[in-house]
Amino acid sequence: MQFQKQGNRPQKPSGPSFFAKGDKGNKQKGTVSAPKKKNVYRYSVKKGAKIIEGYQNASSVDEVRRNLVRLGFEIKYVRRHYEFQLKASSNEIVSFVSTSARLLEQKLQYSEVLQIMANNTKDKYLKGALRNIILDLKNGVDSRDAFARQGKVFGEHVALMLGIASKSGEMTSIFKSVAQLVEREAEFKKGLLSSLMMPAITSVTVLGAIVFYAVFLVPQMMDMLGPVMETVPPLTAMTLKFSGFLKGNYEWISSVVVVVLGSFYGFLMTDVGKLWRDRVIISIPYVGNILRNTSTEIFCRVLSIMYTSSSENIEAIQMAAEASGNMFLSHRIRTVTIPSMLKYGTDLGKALSIANFFPDVFISRFGTASETGAIKDTAMQLADYYQMENQFSMKNLTGFIEISITIVIMMALVFLTLLSTETASLNIQPTM
Repeated sequence: MQFQKQGNRPQKPSGPSFFAKGDKGNKQKGTVSAPKKKNVYRYSVKKGAKIIEGYQNASSVDEVRRNLVRLGFEIKYVRRHYEFQLKASSNEIVSFVSTSARLLEQKLQYSEVLQIMANNTKDKYLKGALRNIILDLKNGVDSRDAFARQGKVFGEHVALMLGIASKSGEMTSIFKSVAQLVEREAEFKKGLLSSLMMPAITSVTVLGAIVFYAVFLVPQMMDMLGPVMETVPPLTAMTLKFSGFLKGNYEWISSVVVVVLGSFYGFLMTDVGKLWRDRVIISIPYVGNILRNTSTEIFCRVLSIMYTSSSENIEAIQMAAEASGNMFLSHRIRTVTIPSMLKYGTDLGKALSIANFFPDVFISRFGTASETGAIKDTAMQLADYYQMENQFSMKNLTGFIEISITIVIMMALVFLTLLSTETASLNIQPTM
């Protein structure tokens, strides 16, 4: 089994300069294009009497064909390879990465670690992904490409970092950092979901009770009592008008709602929509601040990981921005920050400040770090800082949501009580 040896990739020394030697040409151009997403293609080629089949990551079929022709193969076919995969659970990924780090500390070979984890993991998607990685590595596939092929299972950026870690001289420390990153992302999603789950259920229940009482129950009562009533109370009359409006126009109302929601969802699925969503969402009071800090924390943690393993630090910045989960940040880093560094030689602190995304503490610390060269340590310290701040913020957010839902429930109960009181005290005219 052939694997990449550890320690064969040169490390870029820490220092105030944040450019790799190979960046001079790009620095003149001052432009950074968005990374192209690669897909897996299956091919069958012939060389002499031998037929070879395999897989390759590429941007298009033509790219695969050019690569194979350049190697002197006679192409039989090249086609897109589709494999049904779902993302493994966050707990399983955390367990895999952290356990792998501990096994590597015990000086086990990387091939043995992968085999042990493939035999013992419970998640079938992760088990299949690890077996595919082992098979790719046996066939001489680069470890970074082998992990990239399993991006749907690990997550694109986690797979990328694990692939880079397998080629670096600091595999154990990077695996530990990746485990911490995945665990933090899972904790944040779980905390946010648990904070919103109960309020969402309560709100839907209260809304359902109001709709049932006001739209169905009250009109049925009025159908029976209306002919013998002198006057209809104002709240009951308003409820009847609203109920009649919904019943008489529910077809076009439901059609408009479906069209609007469907169109809005379709817009959010586009690149422009995602960019607009991520720009607007960080402007929401309090919640937006939590989401901004979360993206900042992930950016810092990934930058620290990539900075220790990547010789191209511009690539490290871009990868950190993409891993942050906020497309607006990724867009600003790609179109403003990196071009400013490449074209004008702007230092890291100032280049990050013109992205108009990061908090003041972040800008101040990175401004100092770019002068002293302590970028790696500063990134990790800021990641821990925003992790702690978000933990307190999430607790405060949970309390705020609970109070808000309590107020909504009280208002709904007051409305239902007033409506029930009016219904119970209807002035009925006796019939002769």
